Amino acid sequence: MDAGLFDVLSGSFADGRSLESVPRSEHRVTSIVTHLNHLLSTRQGTLAHLPDYGLPDISEIYRDMPDSIVDLQRAIKQTVERYEPRLQRVHVTYHETDRLNMRLVFLLGGELSDRRRVEFRTVFSSHEPVRVQPST
Repeated sequence: MDAGLFDVLSGSFADGRSLESVPRSEHRVTSIVTHLNHLLSTRQGTLAHLPDYGLPDISEIYRDMPDSIVDLQRAIKQTVERYEPRLQRVHVTYHETDRLNMRLVFLLGGELSDRRRVEFRTVFSSHEPVRVQPST
């Protein structure tokens, strides 16, 4: 099964698209994107039964920039390695900063079980939820 269990049970992905509207070959990547958006938007400590699920408080990252960018990069990698097992050989690369809009962009990449390489553009903003999208 390439789509996640919740995707299959609900019949759609978190972005509202039905499973039938997404090519079956893209179900796994779409499901991973859904989970990464949730995972990277969750603050550590939110889930009592998984206290390390998610990322540390991002507001501290913005306060301590630019030195804290490496800390966020490391936290993203460790969190994805622990909680997204469909993605192997995870690497995170800092891409850019938009200081005016307080936006940080990382490229998050890895390999699927079929050895296909994937890359996701991951945007952190001080006034928007985390946004993970496949890189084009």
